[in-house]
Amino acid sequence: MNKSNNTKELLIKTVVELLQECTDISEITSRKITKRANVNLSTINYYFNSKDELVNISINKLIGNTADIYFQNIVNSSGSPKDKLRNFLINISDIIVDYEKYTKQIIPYILLKEKFIQTMEILPLVKGCFKENKSDKEFRVISYQLISFMQLAFYRSDEFKSFSKIDIMNKKERDALINMELNLLIK
Repeated sequence: MNKSNNTKELLIKTVVELLQECTDISEITSRKITKRANVNLSTINYYFNSKDELVNISINKLIGNTADIYFQNIVNSSGSPKDKLRNFLINISDIIVDYEKYTKQIIPYILLKEKFIQTMEILPLVKGCFKENKSDKEFRVISYQLISFMQLAFYRSDEFKSFSKIDIMNKKERDALINMELNLLIK
């Protein structure tokens, strides 16, 4: 690994450590990161577009392995495409709640700046749910609707609960919401 990759990985590793130590992500400042990593303050912007991008990448690294394992198990499992999609959404939602300390803070970044990673991951599952022909564009829109709706509902969970009377932080209600969404979008 070259020095550039080593420094980038060091910054990510440092933020993962700080995430595990803090109670609020806002406690993690650029100065704390660079002091702990023993690098110049400008190093973050040299390797990443922003501190927010570095934090997002670090959170994804922290919880990503769990999500990847769930996704692979679901894709390789038996069951209908709709069941696989439901299980994926339920498992990802459970992870979001389990890691709420981190995920609540990065959802704005994910919604506004991150590539549509989860949307692309579920695209094959969405395509498998339809017997009739739909265009690739329609599949992509359905995938995006499923993922972005859930992200926004988690991010604005109190307002969503006030409006819909559904507590997305309650597993039973959350799972029922996922079923409702799938039944609305996938007949």
